[in-house]
Amino acid sequence: MLTLFRWTLRLFLGAVALAALFLVITYYFLSRSLPDYAEDFTLQGITAPVDIVRNNANVPHIFGATDDDVFFALGFAHAQDRLWQMTMLRRTAQGRLSEVFGDRTLPIDELLRRFDLYNLALSSVDAQDEPTRRALDAYARGVNAWIGQINSGARGRGAPEFFLFTPEIAAWQPADSIAIIKLMALNLSSQLQAEVLRARTSLLLSPERLADILPDDPGTGVTAPARYGDLMPDLTPGAKPQDWALWTDPLSPVHRMPFAGASNAWAAMPQRSAARGTLLASDPHLNFEAPSIWYLARLELSTGGVIGGTIPGAPAILIGRTDRLGWGLTTAYADDQDIVIERLNPQNPDEYATATGWKPFQTRRSIIVVKGADPVTVTLRWSDAGPELPATTFDVATITPDGHVATLAWTALEPADTSMTAAMRIMRAASVDEAIAAAEVHVAPAQNLMVADADGNIALAVIGRLPARDPGHQTQGRMPTLGENPVNRWQGTFPYADNFRVVNPSSGLLGNTNN
Repeated sequence: MLTLFRWTLRLFLGAVALAALFLVITYYFLSRSLPDYAEDFTLQGITAPVDIVRNNANVPHIFGATDDDVFFALGFAHAQDRLWQMTMLRRTAQGRLSEVFGDRTLPIDELLRRFDLYNLALSSVDAQDEPTRRALDAYARGVNAWIGQINSGARGRGAPEFFLFTPEIAAWQPADSIAIIKLMALNLSSQLQAEVLRARTSLLLSPERLADILPDDPGTGVTAPARYGDLMPDLTPGAKPQDWALWTDPLSPVHRMPFAGASNAWAAMPQRSAARGTLLASDPHLNFEAPSIWYLARLELSTGGVIGGTIPGAPAILIGRTDRLGWGLTTAYADDQDIVIERLNPQNPDEYATATGWKPFQTRRSIIVVKGADPVTVTLRWSDAGPELPATTFDVATITPDGHVATLAWTALEPADTSMTAAMRIMRAASVDEAIAAAEVHVAPAQNLMVADADGNIALAVIGRLPARDPGHQTQGRMPTLGENPVNRWQGTFPYADNFRVVNPSSGLLGNTNN
């Protein structure tokens, strides 16, 4: 009996020792990914020494001899702290999540491939102004400098998650940063879902009841659109299969309509301030995520210091302040998406109807690599309106008649998107007027820009391109329409000067909450 007890004790102590050794080894390798903020580095790609000083909240304060050096250091700091998050954002925009997570993310990848956000980002690089291109290049060099340190210094693969998933990290490119901004446009958009909801409700209720449940905003210029059932007489209400992964998977960039963008902001002029100075507060309450989408940083640029919220993967401070200007953003809920129903040629489903006859879709195939399964080939088709939507997403099958497909017109599907340039110009602006002027080249997502400057001025301006619709548009963008009717096509976009704007109101106060 004593011998059995001794052996049992030895086995127990041995198991404890092995477990302790395993934990020590695991902690050692995982902790290697934690950067030593007191460490010095000798790196290629900067012109002079750069200091990254972190406060007790770990917010980096970056000082460099040139702006390029500062953006290089921001990319380096982002990669030190958020490399896994950055690569996940890039994978999402590229439609490559299934390479890591298997077929659970296949619907997400298919949708992102159809939107083609990453290729649009690639084509948008040359559309940026010269200072922005330099910043994007410098930022990418900084990210890649840290990736180089990971590869040469055995720094825990860069993040603990890379021990569980593929450890390969592609070099960062300027287009990756633009793609992340485009991904945010998708994250903050809800008009597509709103059109489907209104169309489905219209099939079941009278116009009066529909207006009661889904009222239009009061004001001039509002016309009652036709009933959806009159536009699509062969359509019957009912549920059809859909991909719930878009709504339920935490990796999805698409959110249900009530959660697709929000935020609050307000500003006060000196006469409404006890301190006799302008005040501004901005509350960008996006979805809960771990880590947060925001990353606070301070940059000392040639135009002065700027501090605020960045998104890991992009060099711009999107919400922040300088010694002359403060600015915030809220979602504008502008109707910058339209579902366009295209009628297919019964003799050739690769063609759709236009006012002048049948026209072929722009078509190409894309291969999605799926972990643990065979690759999936997706046929991507674009009409003049935009990309074809999968029938199983956004409930579009419920509002698409037989022999038709749903496509999406969306301002973010712009191959020369200069929203990054707008963000870089805003953070260098020194006054309300300069900030509003800087935002003219912002494309998407549509936002409300709240600004206040040191001279006592405040303003609220809607920024982003807003589609112009023909007065005869059958639904005025509130519901899907048939694309073969030319009045249902966009007539370009409104001039920036026509966007809503108010500067220095007589009340001395401005506020915006979720509208």
